[in-house]
Amino acid sequence: MAGKLDYEYCQAAPVLEWMSRKWALVVLLRMEEACGTDRVRKADGDDGGIRFGDLFRSIPQISEKVLAATLDYLEGEGLVDRYVSSHVCPHVSYRLMPLAADFLREISYVIEWGQLHFSEIERGRRKHCVNTDKQ
Repeated sequence: MAGKLDYEYCQAAPVLEWMSRKWALVVLLRMEEACGTDRVRKADGDDGGIRFGDLFRSIPQISEKVLAATLDYLEGEGLVDRYVSSHVCPHVSYRLMPLAADFLREISYVIEWGQLHFSEIERGRRKHCVNTDKQ
């Protein structure tokens, strides 16, 4: 899929796009929390996925339209699999692909760093806002 960044210059460009897309990382993290990174059907009949409605309820600030578009984008990037579950009442579910599991494992260090330095980041933002308002 063609992106905004120059892939020939920087082969990490797709990863930068995933990280900069407003809801993509949040959706991937919620999916990881809900169903883990294992895409293999579990022995108890649980197919390891999450339904749209459950995912939607887990992200209060997102609209249904934006969530649907984000899932479509992530599916097109090979990070999410959309499938029909094999339960008695089949329904559409989503699960993380191995590429997403690898990505989330690597990005976890950046997320951890952000959590560790959250107070400093917020202080810097508040200080900048105060200085900007004085001008």
